[in-house]
Amino acid sequence: MTSTILILTGGGPAPTTPLPGTDLVIAADSGLGLAEALGVQVDLVVGDLDSVDRSQLDAAVTAGATVEEHPTDKDATDLDLALQAAVDRGGTRIVIAGGGAGRLDHLLGIAMLLTDDRWSDIAIEWHSGWSVTHIVRGDLALDTLPEDIVSVVPVSNEVVISIAGTRWSLEAAPLTRGTTHGISNEALGDSIEIKVHQGVVFVVITRGE
Repeated sequence: MTSTILILTGGGPAPTTPLPGTDLVIAADSGLGLAEALGVQVDLVVGDLDSVDRSQLDAAVTAGATVEEHPTDKDATDLDLALQAAVDRGGTRIVIAGGGAGRLDHLLGIAMLLTDDRWSDIAIEWHSGWSVTHIVRGDLALDTLPEDIVSVVPVSNEVVISIAGTRWSLEAAPLTRGTTHGISNEALGDSIEIKVHQGVVFVVITRGE
C-alpha cells in the first residue's frame, strides 16, 4: 500500500504546483513557515530547531504535532533527517515542498540528497515554484499539460532512456552525466512516459504561469 508523506522545508520558492493528498505531514525545521503559508497542518517537526519560529512551533504542538529535536552540531541536514523520519514511518511516496533558501549549496545538497541510494525504493518528487522534479529509476508515467517544459538530467555517469509524449522523443538513447541534450523538451498532451533502462535521472516538469 502506498503511503504518501509530505515534507515541508524552509527557504526557496513556495510550490505553485498542486500538492497531492498525504497520509502524514512533516516540517523540516523552518518548514513550519511554509506549512503556515500553505495552510497545512503538521504532524511532525524534525530538526535542530535553530531557525524555527517559536510561536509557529508552539502552535503546531498545541494542534497535535510531535517534535523530534536533534542537536545543532550534527552530520545531516534537517531535510535529510526528515526524509529518514518519513521512511521510518512507512513512506513509500515522499513529496518535498520548498527548500534552498536562495543558497546554491543548499540547492545542490538537496538535489544530491534526493538521489541517494537510501531512497532507491521510494518515489520522490520535489515541488519548488513552477517546477516538479522526479528522481526516476525504471518506468514512470507523469501527468502533463501541453507545452509543459520537460527536462531530463542524468545523475549516473551513463544513462539509457526512452521518453514518449514529448516534442522530441527518445528511444533507448544514451546520455552521459554533464550533457544538456535532455534540457527543454516539451510535452505534447496530458501525459508523458519515461523508461530509464540504465541509471538514474532527474525529470523536471516546469509549468508556465
